[in-house]
Amino acid sequence: MTFIWIAVILLGLLAVVDLVIGVSNDAVNFLNAAIGSRAARRKLVYWVAALGLLIGSLLSANMMEVARKGVIYPSSFAFTELIIVFVAVMLVDIMLIDGFNTLGFPTSTTIAVVFELLGGAMALSILKNREARMDGIEVEQLINTDRAFVILAGILLSIFLAFIVGILVQFFTRIIFSFNYHKKFKYLFSLVGGLAIATILFMIFKKGLGNHGLFDSYPWYETVLNYQAEILFGVFALSTFLFLFLSLSFNVDIPRIVVLFGTFALAMSFAANDLVNFIGIPLSAIESFKVFVASGHSSPADFPMAFINDDVVRKDIFNDYTYTVIFALSALIMTITLFKSKKLRGVTETEVYLGRQSAGYERFEPSHLSRVIVRNFLHLHGIVLGLMPKKVVSFFDSRYKKTETAETRTEDGVIYFDTVRASVNLVVASILISLGTYMQFPLSTTFVVFMVAMGTSLADQAWGRESAVYRVSGVLSILGGWFFTACLAFIGAFIFTYLIWYGEWIATIILAVISGATIYLTHKYHRSKQNEKQLLKEDFQDEEDNNLDHLMESGGEQIRLHLQEASKVFYLSVQGFIEEDIRQLHEAYNKAQLLDKYTRSSKSKFFYAYAKVTEEGIDSGQYFVQAFDYLTELVGCLSNIAQPLYQHIENQHKGMTDSQRKDLQELLDEVSGYFNHIIHIEKEQKFELVNEMVSKQNFLLSFQDTLRRNQIKRIQKGEGRTRVSILFMDVLAETKNVLLYSINLIKAHRDFVSSYRSNN
Repeated sequence: MTFIWIAVILLGLLAVVDLVIGVSNDAVNFLNAAIGSRAARRKLVYWVAALGLLIGSLLSANMMEVARKGVIYPSSFAFTELIIVFVAVMLVDIMLIDGFNTLGFPTSTTIAVVFELLGGAMALSILKNREARMDGIEVEQLINTDRAFVILAGILLSIFLAFIVGILVQFFTRIIFSFNYHKKFKYLFSLVGGLAIATILFMIFKKGLGNHGLFDSYPWYETVLNYQAEILFGVFALSTFLFLFLSLSFNVDIPRIVVLFGTFALAMSFAANDLVNFIGIPLSAIESFKVFVASGHSSPADFPMAFINDDVVRKDIFNDYTYTVIFALSALIMTITLFKSKKLRGVTETEVYLGRQSAGYERFEPSHLSRVIVRNFLHLHGIVLGLMPKKVVSFFDSRYKKTETAETRTEDGVIYFDTVRASVNLVVASILISLGTYMQFPLSTTFVVFMVAMGTSLADQAWGRESAVYRVSGVLSILGGWFFTACLAFIGAFIFTYLIWYGEWIATIILAVISGATIYLTHKYHRSKQNEKQLLKEDFQDEEDNNLDHLMESGGEQIRLHLQEASKVFYLSVQGFIEEDIRQLHEAYNKAQLLDKYTRSSKSKFFYAYAKVTEEGIDSGQYFVQAFDYLTELVGCLSNIAQPLYQHIENQHKGMTDSQRKDLQELLDEVSGYFNHIIHIEKEQKFELVNEMVSKQNFLLSFQDTLRRNQIKRIQKGEGRTRVSILFMDVLAETKNVLLYSINLIKAHRDFVSSYRSNN
């Protein structure tokens, strides 16, 4: 009984943890469209989603049975056996989903739970057969293998069907409305908006209210079901009339309303159907424990679980207020997670960035497969264009042209795509999810929503020549992550079930501690990444201020921040080499790689801004371009210092002699002071001190010559080692370049500021 008590208490705690972690990943399904299109301020979007989560949570009462997933037969388990599987599943689930959250990858929590249950049940089947020392129990008595294959088929169908339908619907929608739809198509938007609302409501009927049995005992529910078509038509007519009135009277953006309503509906559907992924297993365990205690049975290992098919967790929230509180608290936890979770934002940003209309920072590196796909697609695209009449091609091109006055930013941030595409994302996803439910085919909500969003992005020409290989690589990475989720969930639950079977409560506690440590480490890793992003302003795709004012304000700050990081990289590299500190050198190497990446990205951003300046500002802007050229070269020199020093110590080569250490320490002290003065001049814009820094630079160059001569003398005397001597000379050479590029950077930025001020 010790194991049972520990397991039940642990499952109760894991329910809260899994709720936070699971929502951090799944929230992208209902937030993506509204956040990406800036349909409303972020907090308003969260409150709309929170309302959907609350209602959906209360409607989820009849979906809490794990048996309803249909992948295992709980009645074939004894109480202890089922608890072992439940603990293994929950521990693996929080580590697996938290790992994806840390990476910012959206995945399916439903698929994770399903394959964790399969893995745990498979392990238990093998264990029971081994201990029986005979034929024992058949796997088919524990696992519904047919259901598992249907779920896999649902994954594949979700991917291809959603992507293709998203492409087709968005293409025809854009041909009809174009990008320049603002204050136009009021009658057509009203009609389509009414249809969209009715479609989303149909999903609520099927996914949010259907198949739950929660309202079966209420007479009005049967009436709603019988007159469902009439209700939907009435909603369509009423919403069409309301939209027409609002658009004609107040110029209301109808797609914006559709997006917010769709966000509410998908959030409600998510809570009603997927809350079981997070708290269904713990609630089933607790209810089973209550039945076991009430039965007076002495041994949990022999207690049969046939009763679990009798809806032990099916509670009427209008009569059982304990579960009303539980589901309401679940909604509260999910709402707090929406507002507070940084990992949730990371997952949402990944999907939004992959679908954004403009080019810019690309998180994913191109792969060979993505290059092949893009190359072949472009070849096919060229063939199709060659076969089409020129008038048709010209017409399509005209529908995809954007006006320069199109809104690209709100007070809440950059608009990554418009509300028309966001509406299509929600409506198409709602239709596919509803059809899957109606036809009793398990389409994954996560897969449908993501692939529809990617399909509409492709149809909207968001994946242009400048970004296609990166976006395709990102989509392929996430697709691979989905199948990796299934495999790792199965293997992880299989192993954990084995360990808990033999180790009982001791193994349970150890695995729980490992899970907690894993979450803590991923939290630290994610926080460090967030700090780096904040430090170097990764969100540079805010290219709304494409003028000299933007270069003046944001550019100066970027240069100063990059110089600060450059100073840190130089210090960590040289000091780490002097002390032979591999950790310092590893940190310097990572910072150098990161700095190089963001410098090039920032350079791309400011080149974009420079391309949009007025003709009068071209002369001023060229100085800024020069400044960033020097900054790029400076960062390249730091990479040339950090990498070989790190590799030298990592390869366990011998360090420097005492005289070399002394010389390099003096150089480090002088250059560190030089960097501090440069950063101070840049921050305060005291460019009148540049000449003083030129004198300091000349002194350092002369000092370097002295150190170089000292090293040559040591070589002639046979002191030192060849490998480290070459490295020492390379550091001096790259440091000289750092000094030259840094002073040229300050001069170029000084000239830019001077020219800007004279023009204004």
